[in-house]
Amino acid sequence: MYVNENNRVKWFYLSVINNCKYYYSEINILGGRIINNKKVHCFTNETCAKEFLKIISLAINYCNTEYIILLEDDVFIHNKLSYLPIHSGGNPNKNYYKHQMINDDDTPLFKKYPNMKYNYWNLGGGSIIKCEILKYCIKNTSFEEIKTFDNICKTQFQLWHSNDLLLSYLLIINGFTTEEWTNTNKSNISHPDKRFYKNTLNIEDGVYRK
Repeated sequence: MYVNENNRVKWFYLSVINNCKYYYSEINILGGRIINNKKVHCFTNETCAKEFLKIISLAINYCNTEYIILLEDDVFIHNKLSYLPIHSGGNPNKNYYKHQMINDDDTPLFKKYPNMKYNYWNLGGGSIIKCEILKYCIKNTSFEEIKTFDNICKTQFQLWHSNDLLLSYLLIINGFTTEEWTNTNKSNISHPDKRFYKNTLNIEDGVYRK
């Protein structure tokens, strides 16, 4: 459990009753970048993105499990997982990297990384990643490498701007694959699932889609 609010008594109590560990950071990785006068769900700066990768690595080391599932408030697990992907699995609805690049052109990506297996990202809430692979990618890819394409990305959407895009990008440039998994009978996981949300919740509460 990652927390940014400095109330350690509160979080210690919650960690005990929920049988989990909490990690406190002064850095708010939810960010809150302002784009076109609107607050959006992406990292404010590189510091937030680096802290996110650090927390993911800590979680992998602590849990010591084969796969990690990305949970959000609107991820609903209906039943046991029925299939584990080779490298990673996410939403069948794809987001293409070319739409984040100037002139909608992802050719520079394929020129620099000829081992790329696909041209989109889909690792949002409810996605699954093999821990050994993700740990390898984080450890062996510098942030400067991640920033290589900043100058040919649309200004507000660098390839590291949000957690789901960043994790997919790490896997893709290292030659790994993703599969259609979330929102299928392979996972028995649905996202987004708003049945437990209150209508009054908004971006300040961590709810970014309605």
